[in-house]
Amino acid sequence: MSGAAPPPAVLTAVRRVLVPLVRTLIGFGISWPMLANLLKSVYVEVAERGFALPGKPMTDSRITLLTGVHRKDVSQIRNAPPPAEAAAAAAPSFGSQVLSRWLTEAAYRDAGGRPRPLPRNAPSDGGASFETLVTGISKDIRPRALLDELLHAGLVAERPDGLLELDTAAHVPRGDLDKLAYYYGRNLADHLAASGHNLAGGVPPFLERALAYDRLSPGSIAALRREADRLGMAMLVELNRMAADLADGDAGREDANHRFTAGLYLYDEAEPPAPALKTADAGGETAPP
Repeated sequence: MSGAAPPPAVLTAVRRVLVPLVRTLIGFGISWPMLANLLKSVYVEVAERGFALPGKPMTDSRITLLTGVHRKDVSQIRNAPPPAEAAAAAAPSFGSQVLSRWLTEAAYRDAGGRPRPLPRNAPSDGGASFETLVTGISKDIRPRALLDELLHAGLVAERPDGLLELDTAAHVPRGDLDKLAYYYGRNLADHLAASGHNLAGGVPPFLERALAYDRLSPGSIAALRREADRLGMAMLVELNRMAADLADGDAGREDANHRFTAGLYLYDEAEPPAPALKTADAGGETAPP
């Protein structure tokens, strides 16, 4: 640790990151004292896990030196029982496994590679159905109970002819705060980790690209969102198929201990009008042409 002041550009960037985070915190009633306590424990945890010196035990004093957290607080945090983070460590839900299989397995895709519409129950010829999709993963879950949940969440829709369609665009559960919060934490954490790696000059850098335009009309924004949804979901569906095939091939390998995340995001908002510049006649600077 050099003790040098952090680069002003990095502090400016961090402040920009914190603005939408704090907006969310305030919206959910998470006050500054609550966040301060949480940040203390996170600073201690990150320092302990990622900044130990080779061959030396991590001490409370070194963590205090790295983080600025008081040594008494460091000791208390390190000796406290670990927080319960079962939700973050949990395996994908059964519903997610079913939807992933619908997207990736050839028996459940049409000639164009899209998820096929499925009948509820297994046909007499033994073809693909929602029932066989579910029971092929586990016979402990009733297909009807899972279907009701997926229909309610808007992830699956029933057509007038009775066939069931997977809505590939409805990949984020609606109205379920626990699941939404899980994805909020997981996706933002991985994005920040990739950005931090790149900011620190990590090699090789992670793919991180974005485009930004301003002075667009609401109609143009709507058109861009539709196209981003279409192209983005096509990419994710294709990567999902590839990842499923690779995971099958990696089963049983000793080095199969890595995880992979690929994501997309888009955002738009109405910008406040630019402040009018004073004219020279009013004693200010002349507005540019």
